[in-house]
Amino acid sequence: MTVVAIDLDKAKLDPASVFLAPKDVLHTTGLSVDDKRSILVRWEADAEALLRATGEGMNENRSPAELLRAVHEAIESLEPGN
Repeated sequence: MTVVAIDLDKAKLDPASVFLAPKDVLHTTGLSVDDKRSILVRWEADAEALLRATGEGMNENRSPAELLRAVHEAIESLEPGN
């Protein structure tokens, strides 16, 4: 498996600028579970804001609901036993 260096601060501030999809956070080696959770929680907040903006008539190329679902699945997979 290849280890990829990432800017952790940037990932925690703007996950979409570092990762293509929430599942990519899960597969990145060298991140603690807490780091992964922190990145995904930020991504969740971003997706929720995007969903609200889309509901207010702002257009976006990607489906915010689909992104939010993917983030939730990624966060759930971090729970023990998953």
